[in-house]
Amino acid sequence: MIKPKYQWITREDNPKIDDTLIRQFNITPIMQRILEGKGIVRETELKAVLEDQPIFHDTELLSDMTKAVTRIQQAITNQEPILVYGDYDADGVTSTTIMVDALRRLGAVVGWYIPNRFTEGYGPSEAAFQNAVDEGVSLIITVDNGIQGHDEIEMVQQQGVDVIVTDHHEIGPTMPSAYAIVHPMHPDYDYPCRYLCGAGVALKVASALLGDQLPTTYWGLAAIGTVADLVPLTDENRAIVKKGLKQLNDDKPVSVSAILEQAGYDDAITEETIGFLIAPRLNAVGRLDDASLAAELLMAEDEEEALFLAEQVEHFNQERKDIVSTIADEALAMAATFVERGHQFLVLAQESWHEGVLGIVASRIVDTYHLPTMVLNLDVEKEHAKGSARSIEQVSMFDALSQQSQLIQKFGGHHMAAGLTLDLNDVDALREGLNHWMHEAYADVSLQPTKTVDAVVCLEDITIDNIQAMHRLRPFGMGFSKPLLQLAGMQVQQAKAMGQQQKHLKVSFENTSMQAIYWNNGPRAAELMSGQALDMIGELQINEWNGNRSAQFILMDMASNERQILDYRSKNKKLPTFETDDNVSYFIHPSRDKTHDNEFYYGEAIPAHYEKCVFRDLPLTMEDIEATLQQLDVSQIYLVFAHERSVYFEGIPQQALFKQCYKALMQKGQTNLAQDGMALCQHLNVKPNDLKFMLKVFLDLGLIAQKDGIIETVQQSDKRPIESSRVYQARVQRLEVEKQLLYDEFSAVKAWIETSLARTK
Repeated sequence: MIKPKYQWITREDNPKIDDTLIRQFNITPIMQRILEGKGIVRETELKAVLEDQPIFHDTELLSDMTKAVTRIQQAITNQEPILVYGDYDADGVTSTTIMVDALRRLGAVVGWYIPNRFTEGYGPSEAAFQNAVDEGVSLIITVDNGIQGHDEIEMVQQQGVDVIVTDHHEIGPTMPSAYAIVHPMHPDYDYPCRYLCGAGVALKVASALLGDQLPTTYWGLAAIGTVADLVPLTDENRAIVKKGLKQLNDDKPVSVSAILEQAGYDDAITEETIGFLIAPRLNAVGRLDDASLAAELLMAEDEEEALFLAEQVEHFNQERKDIVSTIADEALAMAATFVERGHQFLVLAQESWHEGVLGIVASRIVDTYHLPTMVLNLDVEKEHAKGSARSIEQVSMFDALSQQSQLIQKFGGHHMAAGLTLDLNDVDALREGLNHWMHEAYADVSLQPTKTVDAVVCLEDITIDNIQAMHRLRPFGMGFSKPLLQLAGMQVQQAKAMGQQQKHLKVSFENTSMQAIYWNNGPRAAELMSGQALDMIGELQINEWNGNRSAQFILMDMASNERQILDYRSKNKKLPTFETDDNVSYFIHPSRDKTHDNEFYYGEAIPAHYEKCVFRDLPLTMEDIEATLQQLDVSQIYLVFAHERSVYFEGIPQQALFKQCYKALMQKGQTNLAQDGMALCQHLNVKPNDLKFMLKVFLDLGLIAQKDGIIETVQQSDKRPIESSRVYQARVQRLEVEKQLLYDEFSAVKAWIETSLARTK
């Protein structure tokens, strides 16, 4: 039995797409099931997904838009110095680029500033704002930040500088006293798309300022920010990404070309290109150094300049990967100890962890343990801890940190992510407080991760044409994920590890050329047997190799209701390392001493909570292992049957040989085994092990005596048959054990075990 990592949620009673709409939009059966699974069945919804008619809501519907535009136009007319104050991530630098370029096109006197993650942190910086005042700036426009900058905004407003906040992050209980706040979630307005990213809000402001003169390049920049910031890819966000991807492919900016050249990518730009190649590189700069370099690259118009800046960005990206790898290893080890203690909110902190990559590390911990996680760098010199937090669907990180705000100097974020700073001495108290809050607020809430299946499909659905048709549903992202499909009862043909260090799993199936790939799950090949029925969820794609195209299933999770009996009898097969021994029992030879609580002798009573068992040593008798099987109710049985020496091929000497051996001993009178042993073997034409066995039988029956290596025969009045010896019977039983458990075909061993288990039931 293979238990799934996730709880699979299959939507039931989905509304159906009308037949006329199916014909109108040329929807294939597999597309129909996917769209219905996502709840997209009405004509307007289908148009938004399947047609190139982007939704672009009236800019005036956004909060304070008219007020903000009027003030910006006034500043341009009066040539007032304007500062665009951005952020250091991909959304922040794309927002900054859009806003600065729009103002320049209108003739504004404009400069821009992106705070340093390490010296200033997220959001408005008092020093930077004061410096802007001192330099004569009379209007500050924040992009992708500002909604939490109450004190800094109040400070400059009192000095006669107006602040226009354009942001999309969570709004707290109060809002800053800015001149205008352009925010899609403003409580006094009902903007249709409440989850624009920072670049999306900047695009809306630029559109209000430029009207029909809005450059198409802004759509590409806004698409990068939208995908990078993981906002829901629905409604207006979807339109931004669709239109932006078209622009990026039709007229690729020199900055994007330079980034992709450094990444070694020359194919079409998709949302995955942004998510896995472009956005990580733009983010890498701000994670390690001053993010201004990323903004300069996006603003570059000269090809040589763009390539020069992109080379520097690529250097930061490679360095970022190395740093993440080191910290993630340390954080995972630390997380394991807290999980063992029962923590439900992981707060991991250590000195010398690079603050710029802690969000990535936190995401990896969440992927591993599916618990809300905070990763902090402890700065002893500055006496504060600073870092990032990532959450799970069930838990709002913003709510969690708000509950502990008395311990936090500064934080900002939303449901799934946040950044924060706190006093060094409050880390332990914050860890305790967050865990207490979790245990209280989520005592009755399941934290098991879930995967929502969009459609249950069968093998007949999986064709190249159907997979290509599914591409019409793109782009995919948050809120409109890649179709997650479920296949049931797939018969495994072969499972094997592949790739460097055998990290990945490849599975082939009976009656189909489609193969499945399970990234970073190579060791799980040991769990799959030929002929096993497997249920799985994942994504479909087309694999192209040497000019051939075939369907490929990218596994996200798998499950099987069959009890598994796995063959590890070969010395070449290494038993897998289990995540925990809490649910694994081991059966050992009675000659061994028990070293752990989960070790048992064959036939011994065992607790019922074990899910897996390992027959590590060979049992003494078949009756012993049958007694164990009578108790077992496990999902996996691993057959190892380790032993020091096999006697199966030695067999048992014939009766005549026993007589001949005893006669030789009688004739000798006294036999010095050390001196005469080999001569006796040659006389009897037997191997030393056979001679040793016969002598043990004689000793057991009292036919000989041994002292100091000298053997003498013993006269007996009643002769006992050789077969009555316990040593002889032990050999008989050992031969039967080896024959059935070691040297029989695995299919026969498996069938015998299954029969024994069924008989027990």
